[in-house]
Amino acid sequence: MKVNVEFESRDITGEVIKTKSFAIMELREFDFKLTYVEDLSGEGIKTRSTLFVSPEELRIIRRGEANTDFMYGKNMVHNTNYGTVYGTFPVTVTTKSYKYSLEGDIEDEDIGFVIRVATKYTLQVGEDEPMEMDIRITITKAENVASM
Repeated sequence: MKVNVEFESRDITGEVIKTKSFAIMELREFDFKLTYVEDLSGEGIKTRSTLFVSPEELRIIRRGEANTDFMYGKNMVHNTNYGTVYGTFPVTVTTKSYKYSLEGDIEDEDIGFVIRVATKYTLQVGEDEPMEMDIRITITKAENVASM
């Protein structure tokens, strides 16, 4: 199913970054899998992004300009690597809050749906001080975006 993904995040400087992408969403037994291509820096470099969204956790895998595999969930601590053009760095993602909501009906085209995910977390790169960050994601069926 084709969907729209609106992504809003706050980077370490406090700047809010908003992106919109079309994605292919697959309904799975316990979560939704979304796949799309995005330009993270605005410089035309393509990054393939895969999101796994469920009421319990969010996983974001990116391959391209940035190479990440971040997981967020209630009281979750996730150790992983963050790959950039400058090298690969060990990071720790500590989820402070995780909220998930589903409005409407995914299988009823007349009703439509909105999935919202919001998480606040700290991101610690190596031995540096943890940085407070947050993400908000809104997923809607592709035809519903014109009215937003």
